[in-house]
Amino acid sequence: MTSQPDDAGPVRGRTAWLRRATAPVRSVTTLLAGIYLVLGGVVAAAYGVLVVGFVQMMAEQTLRPSAVVLAVVAAVIVLAPPFLGAVRTLEILAVRTFLDVDVPVPPRSGPAPSAATRWRAAAWYGLHLAMGAAVTFALVVAVPSATQLGLQAAGVDRGPLLGLLPRVDGPGGVVLAILAAILFLLALAYVTALARVVLREAARPLLGPDQSERIAELENAARRADERGRLARELHDSVGHALTITTLQAAAAARQLESDPEAARRSLAAIEETGRSAMADLDHVLGLLRATDGPRQGPLPPTRTLEQLPDLVDDARRAGAQVRLTTAVAGVVPPAASREAYRVVQEALTNALRHAPGAPVDVHVGTADRALRVDVVNPVDGSEAVSRGRRGRGLDGMAERVRLLGGHVTAGPEDGRWVVRVRFPLPARGSGS
Repeated sequence: MTSQPDDAGPVRGRTAWLRRATAPVRSVTTLLAGIYLVLGGVVAAAYGVLVVGFVQMMAEQTLRPSAVVLAVVAAVIVLAPPFLGAVRTLEILAVRTFLDVDVPVPPRSGPAPSAATRWRAAAWYGLHLAMGAAVTFALVVAVPSATQLGLQAAGVDRGPLLGLLPRVDGPGGVVLAILAAILFLLALAYVTALARVVLREAARPLLGPDQSERIAELENAARRADERGRLARELHDSVGHALTITTLQAAAAARQLESDPEAARRSLAAIEETGRSAMADLDHVLGLLRATDGPRQGPLPPTRTLEQLPDLVDDARRAGAQVRLTTAVAGVVPPAASREAYRVVQEALTNALRHAPGAPVDVHVGTADRALRVDVVNPVDGSEAVSRGRRGRGLDGMAERVRLLGGHVTAGPEDGRWVVRVRFPLPARGSGS
């Protein structure tokens, strides 16, 4: 077993210290921060030139009304940008890119920034320009100085350094020039790194969201969660209904393939039609999902409402169910209630076909007492009632649909029948809803 040399630890320590000391010079983050700060320094220089020009103009001539008006207009032009919401958003995007600070970007549809938020953004703008001016000044001094020192060390330029330092001859002077050039560049890197630390610490307090923006973001998140929940219910109901119909039709086709080929072909045709309908529903749900995640591309397919209820009942009949549909809808049903009522009937028929295949099903949809009433009834025996009484996603989704519209639902066995009763409140006539 070999032992490490006694001086290995100090060597490693010096190497680690050297890496830490030169980290700002080698880091890409310092370069990105330097670009951001120099941009601020350029803007600060423009402000400085403008101020100096106006001061000289005021000092060289008597105070004229035109000069005063010009000064006021210029002051408004140069002082307004820090308070603009678009400038704040631009600064946030720049901070996320150049300083790697995860400051939330204000939504386009969100509320306008409050007065306090605008003042905080203006303070950040001033800090950015002040830090940028300092780094830009360091850049203007350090780079030419390091260049002149390098040329002097190489013997290309033996003149005094920028008119500030005398010429140094000899080997000692060359070493001194090289060390001074390195120190100038290190100082520039450290100044930039220090300014980056200060800006990163100030970014969240000065550019972060205020209370109204946080509330708006929470509301948007809740709205997106509700929409995704609704889409999950849409997918469950449509695909579950299609799979139930397809299973029953496939079983019927298998039984009738030899004895009644024509009936088997009708069952297969019904499977094809059900599959196409399910694909249309799936495309609709995926379109809605894309719309919640970003800009909508093209029009979305129309949702299914009570107008498509006869087609739904025909699908169930082709699957072998005995469905009797009665409707007594007076007036115009709001689109949301019509859509959810269709899904309620679809889920109730799916459960009836799954748990009581072949049993007659009565579906009644009507309006009375300022409510849209949906009743789905079919006979069941004791074992079917017990199995259907175990609440699943279908019944929970149905209850959630109804609750979101302020209605109520009951589902359970009554006198040897399984009864689903749903009531959606309707607006009073003439209310404009």
